[in-house]
Amino acid sequence: MDESRFTFLERLVASPSPSGFEQPAQQVVRTEIQQFADEVRTDVMGNVIAALNPAGTPRVMLTAHCDELGFLIRFIDERGFLYFSPIGGFDPSSLPGERVFVHTPTGRLPGVLGRKPIHLMDRKERSQAHDLDDMWIDIGASDQREAQELVPLGCVATRANELARLRGDLVVSRGMDNKSSILAIVETMRLLYEQREQLQAGVFFVSSVQEEIGGRGAALAAYGLDPQIALTVDVTFASDHPQTSEAMLGKVKLGGGPTITTGAFVSPRVYELLTEAARSAGMAYQLDLQAGPTHTDNDGVRLARAGIATGLLNLPCRYMHTSSEVVSLKDIEETAQLMARFVLALNKDTNLIP
Repeated sequence: MDESRFTFLERLVASPSPSGFEQPAQQVVRTEIQQFADEVRTDVMGNVIAALNPAGTPRVMLTAHCDELGFLIRFIDERGFLYFSPIGGFDPSSLPGERVFVHTPTGRLPGVLGRKPIHLMDRKERSQAHDLDDMWIDIGASDQREAQELVPLGCVATRANELARLRGDLVVSRGMDNKSSILAIVETMRLLYEQREQLQAGVFFVSSVQEEIGGRGAALAAYGLDPQIALTVDVTFASDHPQTSEAMLGKVKLGGGPTITTGAFVSPRVYELLTEAARSAGMAYQLDLQAGPTHTDNDGVRLARAGIATGLLNLPCRYMHTSSEVVSLKDIEETAQLMARFVLALNKDTNLIP
């Protein structure tokens, strides 16, 4: 992957975007995507929407959510400790001792997620599951007044882990769910822009908001754009590490290529067209087999207006919803290549009827 693509991902991860507070990350997206689009705008929900060849047929929406997990500061006690509500779904056992950034009007403050030390717990407490209500954020304030001057109520916090390289093409960070997929659809738009003389479809890029709290943004963007086809990109569970079950998840590995979903909540025709595009290019791909809801933006998008033919592509991810989510840059790049091939093969005669 070109170093500029990695640098974009670094900037995106470094820009906080808890659900409902995505503006810093969306500004990074706007700056990047305007190079590869004819039009860029932001809707009232905060979705960033970019169009390439907007008068083309069919109308295709490419979407990934930019929001991440976070914490909303709701109370400061007399000793200056911050109490929070979670934004999105956390594993509480992964949080004690994590470093965080609290994002304030004057800049970000470092902090630590605190909990009673295990040494001071009685036997009953040690056997109980962790509870978010038993945790707080410590910014080192001396008292309530100092903390209140630094952190107005309603500020958000994110875990402090940012992008780093592992071995080979693997990278690790908080927020790979789903900023890695934003990179995939930006890269798709770059490839389409460079081949626009072959492009017959109208392409609409959507960096959506509020997926982690119920899939709000993409569904509303789909209603406004009224595409005939929509591809959602998200992350899925990798089964290539200890204590996972291939019988439960299927065989999904980092570096194995795009993971294409088939099941009741995606269009069988879009699935066929995606797999045909991969096979014709000699590209490896993996399968995500879903008997019911996918629990991604795909599920809301497919029901917009009178229904949309949807497809879902996934990037394999280890340690999802922790501060150290691991993905493959190779998978990101190949997912973008597959989407570009899929879109370039579309024309006004493309059949979407199952």
